Amino acid sequence: MKKLVIKDIAKLAGVSKSTVSKVINNYSDIPRETKEKIQKIIEKHNFYPHESAQMLGRGKNNTIAFISSRISAYFTAEVLRAIEDRARAAGKYVHEIIPYSTFYDRNVSAQLFKKILYGRKASAVVALAMNPEPGILLEYKNAGVPVILIENRLENAHSVNTDNRGGGFTAAEYFIKKGRKRIGLICGWPIKKSKYGFSYATEERKAGFDEALKQYGIKPIGKYLELTTHYSIPEGIKLFDRFVENGVKLDAVFCAAGDMTAMGVMESAKRHGMRIPGDLAVIGFDDYFYSAYLNPPLTTVRQPINKLGAEVFDMAVDAIEGKLNFFKHIEIEPELIIRESA
Repeated sequence: MKKLVIKDIAKLAGVSKSTVSKVINNYSDIPRETKEKIQKIIEKHNFYPHESAQMLGRGKNNTIAFISSRISAYFTAEVLRAIEDRARAAGKYVHEIIPYSTFYDRNVSAQLFKKILYGRKASAVVALAMNPEPGILLEYKNAGVPVILIENRLENAHSVNTDNRGGGFTAAEYFIKKGRKRIGLICGWPIKKSKYGFSYATEERKAGFDEALKQYGIKPIGKYLELTTHYSIPEGIKLFDRFVENGVKLDAVFCAAGDMTAMGVMESAKRHGMRIPGDLAVIGFDDYFYSAYLNPPLTTVRQPINKLGAEVFDMAVDAIEGKLNFFKHIEIEPELIIRESA
């Protein structure tokens, strides 16, 4: 059976090739009846345009690459879900979203950014908690391929972030106003050029936390900080165990590394005979859906993931369509959700 091309679809529909192309690429200036007629013909004949030909024709494809350390991580999966939901709601699911994982390996990350750009694999890249080198971002800019960063902000890239500094400040301030004075902090790596990879969000959350302590005259206790690499429950257990083993007596812990780590802290504290929140108050970050169902329910700084995902997708599409002639940066306000753990 002969494989149809755009010219054949146009002939069957009685329209021009450009009209068919506009329907395929979801342009809004086609009458609804014409659009539906063409779509029915496309579906009937299982017609899919050849992507390499599309790219040669207009220098772009309909693919958005999504890069993160681990696709299966809960926060990553939720961000990806929110982006997909927005794509569907916007009627622009023509844009394929292809996920790539670096497995927390900086070398893999560097190679992925090159592979996607040089292989012309996407018309835009969304990168979650990634630190691409300045040189590759400049190459993306020169090639006209937009990069949208989540949990980071760098030159030659767009960004969508939660107000991480404000979230860190709010968590520490809440502890202080509740009379807590020996406050610990668990976060990712705020150290640039660390072998574990620098985290912009961590740096901001820690800065906000430290600012609140300073503003209220609370001196950080010795060894109040522990760093995590994989943001998991087992790490949360291990890191709070380390506080106890080092004789660091805490009455509160802010898990800037997220709710999963906070769950590990709560489990470790219970194993050490501590009551929550009587002996130890705990605040997480993100507000996973099951955080409200823990024992006790977890107080946390909520990131509005649905809004974040929607902003990211809209920004990517606007950049692909040439509607952004500047680098756009959006910051979304978090919300402290107060539950029984604090």
